[in-house]
Amino acid sequence: MKKRIHLAFIMFIIMFAILIFKIAFIKTVYGKRYEHAAASQNNYDEVVPASRGRIFDSNNTVLAESVPIYDVILEPIILDSLNETERNTSVSSLSSILEISESTLKNYLSKDEKGNLINNTYYLPIAKGISSETARQIEDKKEFLQYLKKAQKQKEIGLWLITEPVDATTKKEELLGVALSVSDEETVFYALTHEKEPEGQLSLFVEAVESVDDTAEITEALQELSAGTDTQIATFDVKHQYDYLDRSSTEQYFDVLIAAYLLNPLKNDYDMEAIASEHLGILIPGRAEVFGKRDFRTLLSEDAGKAMEYACYGAYVSRKGKKVLKDKLEAAGMKCLMEEMEMPLSLVLYDMQKEGVAVKREELKAYGDALVARIEELEQSIHTQAGTEFNINSPKQLGEVLFETMQIPGGKKTKTGYSTAADVLEKLSADYPIVRDILEYRGLTKLKSTYADGLAAFIEEDGRIHTNFNQTITATGRISSTEPNLQNIPMRMELGRQIRKVFIPREGYEFMDADYSQIELRVLAHMSGDEQLIDAYRQEEDIHRITASKVFHTPFEQVTDLQRRNAKAVNFGIVYGISSFGLSQDLSISKKEAAQYIEQYFATYPKVKEFIDKLVADAKEKGYTETMFGRRRPIPELSSSNFMQRSFGERVAMNAPIQGTAADIIKIAMIKVWKALKEEGLKSRLILQVHDELLIETAQEEEARVREILTENMKSAADLAVTLEIDLHTGNNWYEAK
Repeated sequence: MKKRIHLAFIMFIIMFAILIFKIAFIKTVYGKRYEHAAASQNNYDEVVPASRGRIFDSNNTVLAESVPIYDVILEPIILDSLNETERNTSVSSLSSILEISESTLKNYLSKDEKGNLINNTYYLPIAKGISSETARQIEDKKEFLQYLKKAQKQKEIGLWLITEPVDATTKKEELLGVALSVSDEETVFYALTHEKEPEGQLSLFVEAVESVDDTAEITEALQELSAGTDTQIATFDVKHQYDYLDRSSTEQYFDVLIAAYLLNPLKNDYDMEAIASEHLGILIPGRAEVFGKRDFRTLLSEDAGKAMEYACYGAYVSRKGKKVLKDKLEAAGMKCLMEEMEMPLSLVLYDMQKEGVAVKREELKAYGDALVARIEELEQSIHTQAGTEFNINSPKQLGEVLFETMQIPGGKKTKTGYSTAADVLEKLSADYPIVRDILEYRGLTKLKSTYADGLAAFIEEDGRIHTNFNQTITATGRISSTEPNLQNIPMRMELGRQIRKVFIPREGYEFMDADYSQIELRVLAHMSGDEQLIDAYRQEEDIHRITASKVFHTPFEQVTDLQRRNAKAVNFGIVYGISSFGLSQDLSISKKEAAQYIEQYFATYPKVKEFIDKLVADAKEKGYTETMFGRRRPIPELSSSNFMQRSFGERVAMNAPIQGTAADIIKIAMIKVWKALKEEGLKSRLILQVHDELLIETAQEEEARVREILTENMKSAADLAVTLEIDLHTGNNWYEAK
């Protein structure tokens, strides 16, 4: 046994020695060859597909889309292998392309005492961002004020003001910090002081502490910095910073948020880190990563270094991003759109938010009480007709009552029960009173929760609601409204329309409301160039009755109400790319009959058909559509392998240029009206925009002039082949004015 163990041990030693010898032999004889072969594997070209897919919401709007991000890598050993002339040429070229100084690049080629490259074994990523050497916090207020004065001499700066609500009960914001980027080598941050005298009883043993707040001084300096157009200021979300900046003009400002939105209006969010990654190719810490669940005020107190870094990145990305984004906008033909429409609009929206609209609290309560009374009536009526009590708000119970207990035909049973969606019930409402009551019940309960109860929470100390107007939300360029949404006030039901009665002007004022008449159809007439449609508008008659007369070959005077209703559905349906199936659902007719209506419409207005077909074809070729003013709307769905997605994309291609152009026109009108009111020093103010409608809180003595301003500027907002017409009314509340 011992002999066998010794023998095995000896064999192991021999094999190990052979292995060591072989490794030494390969290293000595073939080492250089294998080393060279390995080195040759270090560099290779590979095409990386950009798209990993998209995430859509329920409306087929793209929420997220993969974007390729490329890193720039410097391998010092390659540059060192070049002769001096070649190396200098390469360094100079790289410096220009990457916007990095030649001295910085040459530092990567530094050698040790023996003449060997210090970094000869590493791939060095070139970072284009701030660092501890280029970002710092200024603690002294006087020093920072002097810094702001010096910044006035700069041609271009990045500025980011960090603001947050004072508390959870108000929208009023407080300036917490200012970040300023003047060059690649210098970005600074100043945290404002907000020390207030302690509340409570005075103590004889504690020295009194005076309130300290340097907001006023910093604001004055910021306004001085931004007052002229000599210094161009790049920033992020300028609308939230106008409180502290000069507001006489927007020529000196460039908002990277708005620019990023114009370049890709499909994104769900345009935060600073996304802009840095997509347009500058740098990765910066995201808000969630830096803040966690904290707000900026808390972050300042707990980790001042992180707060400083986050703010400085905002200013840095704004300044660096301006040139990149501006060049991209110019290449896309949207430079004028940015400078002449979107930037001035940001100031208009700021002013509208600050003005707000007054709400009569007692009227709102009375309206809520009226809703409750009607809801209770409907609930009793529904239960009586059903012959049983049930939860009307439960789709499962409602479906069983309608389609099993009452045996109403047309029920569509799914895995979770019968469908009680609005489109299902609306088809039944004409024949079944209980269904009509249910639809009204649903509408009124939503009115109560959203408006009667919901609006009260947004009335601030001044008795007014200050909604947020969003400039970078919709894909078509339309302005939206949130907190609360005042653009979705119901108009179909009379009781819904009456909510407008609670919105009132201040004493001595009245409301003046101007609404574009059929603006999208007029845009269609102009963009298609269809002589028949243009002529129909020039007749200054009812366009739907004219269309009915032409489509159904009926004398104008003999057109029935039904024919007009059908023509109206086709008119507006064409604008939104409606299909024969969609039209058949809207008009409760067969698909074949709906197809005939559409065919007759295109025969009547042939150039409309040509125009729509060209819109789809161009969108498929380019990947986007354009408005009259150059606004782009990407349509990635057109290249989808899914038929439903492609069909959706085609409808978007038909509608986006028309709806987007209409949105552009109302924006131009808003800017023109706002400027006219300001320049003439009038007390009247633009306070609301709802799609194609403008609401002016008008001083009674200025009514005649405001009427002229609204009419003139809204009609001249665009030069179309047909006139832009408006419906204008005045009243003592929004309901009367509408």
